[in-house]
Amino acid sequence: MKRIVGPVLFFVLFLTASNAFSQVGIYIGGYAGYSAQKPSFELAEFTTDTTFLYGLHGGIRFLMLALEVNYFSAMHNIGMNDFLLFNWNERVSDYSYIGLNLRYILSLAIFHPYVTGGYGYYTVDIHNIDKDTEGGYNFGAGLEVSLGKKISLLVEGKYHHVTVNIAAIDISLGNFTLCGGLNIYF
Repeated sequence: MKRIVGPVLFFVLFLTASNAFSQVGIYIGGYAGYSAQKPSFELAEFTTDTTFLYGLHGGIRFLMLALEVNYFSAMHNIGMNDFLLFNWNERVSDYSYIGLNLRYILSLAIFHPYVTGGYGYYTVDIHNIDKDTEGGYNFGAGLEVSLGKKISLLVEGKYHHVTVNIAAIDISLGNFTLCGGLNIYF
């Protein structure tokens, strides 16, 4: 078994390195998808809400790494199962993110699977209640498919986490996003 691991590892690295050199450049793109948010607070129970999101990103790719700037925005409706403390039911929450992500890309011919992670600032604005911006992290994975040298399609799933302070209450937001989009390379 040990004799097979070395040649297989060499073959995988050889395949990925040969395609990585052709993927150097600057890119911009847009994406859309859905955002599933689950707020949590120890004294109240929120219901899960899924909504449409849209965003933009741009980055610099060099070999198997890419550093990119991301922005997305989504609007969630807040639903609560416990109304004893405060009444936020039927409120709209604007949710947005701007930050940096690092991608590690494994290039295989026209397919470019990747893992990504990053940090940025999440803004949550619950209409007529309060607004807060805090730092948080995200991580995920995706697949980019080249349609020539200048254009690629992508699909990406990420988990986002941030804790915001709304009306003096710390609310932890776990958010899963699934998006599809288009990149243009320069």
